[in-house]
Amino acid sequence: MIFAKGARLTIEWTADAKRSRPEAEAQVPGSKKGCTAQLQAIIQKLADKGKIFSQDQMRLEEDGIFALKARCGLRAYGWFHRQRRGVFVVSHFIMKKTQKLDRRDLDRARNNRDQYERIVL
Repeated sequence: MIFAKGARLTIEWTADAKRSRPEAEAQVPGSKKGCTAQLQAIIQKLADKGKIFSQDQMRLEEDGIFALKARCGLRAYGWFHRQRRGVFVVSHFIMKKTQKLDRRDLDRARNNRDQYERIVL
């Protein structure tokens, strides 16, 4: 499913991303609208520019999995599609409580990538 389209990239979602976004947003402390808007702006910036150089906003975690990060702790994990150039796929959303990567999030993103690429190709 297409989530955002920009000058350089198309951002697509997995089914897990669609399910996990409301759950993650419900855990945001304080201004939910501001936090959600910030992450949405980062995703649109990625779509428009094709990359984000600030590690405060986008970070390569491991095995080609990236974290898109809002200051409030809301995260979107995803990857650049291996066979389809110009596509970034969002695996899932979480509300991050610590700075350290949780191995379960990495495994979840890998599993979503494997399933997504089997279905889409």
